[in-house]
This record gives sequence, structure tokens and C-alpha cells, in this order.
Amino acid sequence: MCGIAGYILTQSYECTSQRILRMTRSIAHRGPDDEGLTLICSLSGESIDLATQDTVRGLGELSIAHEIEAFRHDIALGHRRFSIIDVSPAGHQPFWSPDRQVCVVFNGEIYNYLELRQALEKEGYTFHTQSDTEVLVTAYQQWGTECFQRFNGFWAISLYDARKKSVLLARDRLGVAPLYIAKTETGLFWSSEIKGHLIDHSFSVNEQAVGDFVLRGWRDLFNTTFYNGINTFPKASFAWVQEDGHYEPKTYWQLPSNRLTEAELNIPDAIAKARFLLTDAMKLRLRADVPVGLSLSGGLDSSALVALAAQLGIPLNTFTVSFPGTLVDEEPFARSVAKTYPNLVNYQVIHPQDTDLLESADRYVALLDEPFHSPTLFTDQGVVRTMTQAGIRVCITGAAGDETLAGYGGEYHGRYLRELLSTGQFRRGFKEFVQFSEHQTWKDYCHTLYRTLPSSVKLLSSPTQSIPAPLNPFICPNPFLQQTGAADELRQRLIDNMGNWLMNYWLRSGNTSYMEVPIEGRAPYLDYRFVEFAFTLPPSYLIRNGWLKWILRESVKDSLPSDIVYRKKKAGFPFPLSSWLLQSKAKLFLLLDGLDCPYLNLKHLKSESYDTLAHRYPAYLWRLISLALWWKKCVQGASLL
Repeated sequence: MCGIAGYILTQSYECTSQRILRMTRSIAHRGPDDEGLTLICSLSGESIDLATQDTVRGLGELSIAHEIEAFRHDIALGHRRFSIIDVSPAGHQPFWSPDRQVCVVFNGEIYNYLELRQALEKEGYTFHTQSDTEVLVTAYQQWGTECFQRFNGFWAISLYDARKKSVLLARDRLGVAPLYIAKTETGLFWSSEIKGHLIDHSFSVNEQAVGDFVLRGWRDLFNTTFYNGINTFPKASFAWVQEDGHYEPKTYWQLPSNRLTEAELNIPDAIAKARFLLTDAMKLRLRADVPVGLSLSGGLDSSALVALAAQLGIPLNTFTVSFPGTLVDEEPFARSVAKTYPNLVNYQVIHPQDTDLLESADRYVALLDEPFHSPTLFTDQGVVRTMTQAGIRVCITGAAGDETLAGYGGEYHGRYLRELLSTGQFRRGFKEFVQFSEHQTWKDYCHTLYRTLPSSVKLLSSPTQSIPAPLNPFICPNPFLQQTGAADELRQRLIDNMGNWLMNYWLRSGNTSYMEVPIEGRAPYLDYRFVEFAFTLPPSYLIRNGWLKWILRESVKDSLPSDIVYRKKKAGFPFPLSSWLLQSKAKLFLLLDGLDCPYLNLKHLKSESYDTLAHRYPAYLWRLISLALWWKKCVQGASLL
């Protein structure tokens, strides 16, 4: 995983490397191992590769960036490298094909690069490095844009084809690798992070994004950001950039929209295929030329991955977060998984450092470029930072297990019951209601009944309607809050949450946070083959006999202790948001001194609302605070120290 930047100028030519250098330097944290620049004149076909003070040694003759005062160009490619595959200088980017007809900068990993390399060697190609980047370039030369159909991994790519005199932009199927696009008066620009655009341009605030985030917790909807004019290049798409900077993305993959019935896919076959696909996804993601660690939380998702990897006979480094003496300490569960494979699992326990987001707010708020949902994002970064102190550069996580397999009870169980009732399966619906594993009290049963009701008949169809007007310090200057949200029906809800309404945000925020460390995150549950399979499963294989993610439990029940497989409720990463907000009140308002945000009545928040919101609506209060911190740091450009 790395950082890329680039541009195509449409109104004039550039003669120095300073513009692209500023862009790559703004995301230097994503690639501490190497830096590379290439300038191209599309009219003449001339190009020049540049070295900087951060460029890895051993590349041979390269021009020095600061010595180039006049190379007339309209295309520039920049790269910051975090070396994972072929850590030698041979993996340097921008990477040219041997005939210098194709040049690429690439953020991501092609996990199946070894299989693709073998296929390309049979076609007569010779390889000169051990990198997946060379495989990517060669695959494009052989198959053109159809190469994306063959890749298993994640990627954000900008590729120059000298024969077409044009740049190709592309992104992986599920949008794991970020790519932000901005079209300005001078041309089209792209970068792995928003800050790559802010370094040279100004953009107004997207009011719709502000309202959606604060009032409903929505973010990253339909390729938008908090900045008008900066968008995300669509996932599962590629596009050729035209001379005027215009581009039309073409979709090459989408989630399955139709699910099989139980008659079309029997249970034994479904279980066997789920296990095979996850095992192979793990096998591919364990490939690296640097140390790999596995996050082992003690929950089902990460435990299943550790068990499947251990059964491959591969030694594993696992890391577990412990909160001794608390009700949310999951270390004993994780330890029981490790003891199941004592000769293969190097079990390591992390005790989170007592670091406060507010002590690092100036740096962290600037890093993320946009408001974020919870301080837990910062806490999670601290955990993976500790992993890097043990030499780990790749972290495999159980992320996306809930999104692919309907693991959120509040999101999916009530909707599944509604589907059963609407199709006349009353007996099965009653059974699933009574046996639901997350029911602890009568209050839980009542919540499930409430979730079973269609949204149209609920008293509160959105969380903000429950906040009394006198407590709401958020000002809505325009009636712009017209988004309807994810679909209410179960099957479409799963599809929506895998895209615009949930997964988009998790992927973008997590990627940016991890890459400051840096550490590369890998998620086997996002292997596109497993995702395709999960989205064709009958809903009754996802939720069955009262258990969420039933198919996963059945797939690994012989490989894990039963108290892991049939654990009723995972504690999750603990963060006492309400008490933290109350304890941090004075420090927060000190950080926000001088705030000038038209959407937030800070005086009202200080005098009347803060304590009540912290007790009753802490998530909403945090979104207000996050907006305020972002506004002061990123919009006003003022320090939070």
C-alpha cells in the first residue's frame, strides 16, 4: 500500500516538478520507503523520471527533481512507496514497461500476482523484478482494461499509455484503495488523500455532507466528500481521461443482486464453499516480503481467520488487545483460540496506551481531512501502531465480516423477521424471534419487535428526530437534508450497506488512519470471490436458528472452541464516549476557541446543551464536536493546540 498523485493539465504546460512534488509530499506518511516522479509531454511523447532526497538508492541514473527547471509537460505522476512486495529498489515507481510505452503509479496489492505472472510467462513475457507492479503493467499490456477482471486485491491506479497519449484511472471492485479526484480550471488532479488537492487549490464546503453527517451520521455518500469539487473516483470502475480533463467511468463489476434459494444451494455445499473461499483468501493475503500480523480480537470473525490460516500450517503472529479487570476484556477468548494451535500461533497481547485524542487533535484531525464518527478511530490507530513496534508492516483483520454476512443484529435481524412474516413463514419467524442469540432481557425482545416494524410506521424514523429542538445547537441554513437512506428491505439493505451507506466510510477512514502509521490493512472478508458468494446466499444461511452469520459459524465449528463459535454477543472495542465527552469538556472548548463555523452555535452548546447531550445523545454530540474540530483545523486553517 502506498500513496499516489498526479495531474493532467488542460490549459497550459508546467515546466518544473514543484507542483507534483508538493502533492506527493503532502501524503509522504503513506510511503516512507521511496519517492518517485515522472513528467510527460503528451504532445511530443517525451518523458523524464526524477529522483528526490527521499528516492531509494540503487536505481541508476535519474535526474534530480530540484535541478530540473524547464521540462515542459502536461502530465505528471507521483508516488510514495511503502514496500510490501519486492522491497528492493526494483519495485520503484513510477514503473515503466521495458519499451517505455506504459507507465504506472499504483497504490494497493495484487494478491494473486504469482498466478498472473505464471499465466503471462506462458504468453512469452519475461519479468525483471519480483514485484506485483510489474505484473500489473504486463497484464495491462496483454489484456488491456480487462486485466481488472483478473486481479484479486485492491488498487488505485493511474497509468499512462504512450500509444494512446492518455491516462487511465482505475479502482478496485470494493473501493478499498482510495482515489480522490478534483477537476479545476487548469486540469484534472488525483491523489490518495484529500490533502493532496488542498495543497494548491481551495474548495468550498459541501453543505449537504455537513448536514448528512451531523444529523444522521452519514458520510462518503455517492462518491462525495466534505469539499465541493473533490470527489472519489468510483469503485469497480476505470476511465480514460480526455484532453480536456473529462472522464467517463465504466463499471467492470458489481455486487450480485439475486440470491439463491435453499433448493438451489444445499447447506453442505454452502458450508464447504464458504470455508474454501475464506481459506484461499487468507492464503493470498499472507503473501508478503515483510512481517505480517493478525488481529485476534476473540470474536468470531478474526478467530475464524486465525483458525483457517493455522490449518494451512503457516506460523502466525497474532495480536490481541486486553483490558484487564473489565467486563469487555476479550483476551481470554482470544487466548483459547491461540491454545488450539499452540505450535503455530505466536500469541501477543497489547495493552492500549493511555493516549487521548485531544492531545493529538491538531495532527489527527488534519490527517483525516474530514469529520469522523468516533474517537475509537484514533484508539484503533494506537493499537496498530503498537504492532509496528514489533516489526509488523501488514495487519490482517476480521473487518467486513458483519457487512458481508449480516452480522449486525440491529440492522438485519428485524428485517429478516419481517421478510419471513411477509412471505407467510410465520412458524419460522416466531422461532427466529424466540431463539435470537442476542436476546438478554425482555427489553431486547421489545427492541427486536420494534425493529421488525416497517420504517413507515415507526414513531422515530431517524435518530435526529429524538433530539429536542432546545438541545440542538446545529443550525440548518438550507432545507438540504433530503437523503432517504439505505433501503429498508433486508436484501437491498445488505447491498446498500456494502456500498454507499456504510462500507464506503469504513474503508476510507480506516485506510487514512492506518496509513499514517503506516501499516497495510488486509481484510479477507473483502475478497471479491467471497463477497460474490455471500451475496448470493439465501438469507436463511446468514441468519438461522437464532444465530447471525450462521454460515460462518458452521464453516469453522470444527476448528474453534465452541465458546467462540457460539458466543452470544461480542463486546466490541470499548470506548466510554459519554464519560469521555464529559471529562473532556473544558479541554474541547479550549481547543475550539476562535471557532467560526456557521453551522454550529457554540455559545448555545456551551451554556445549555453539552451535558444533556453527553448523557443522552453522546454520538450526536461527538459529531458536532468532530465537525467543529475539522472546521477550525481544515477550513479555517487554525491550530488546535
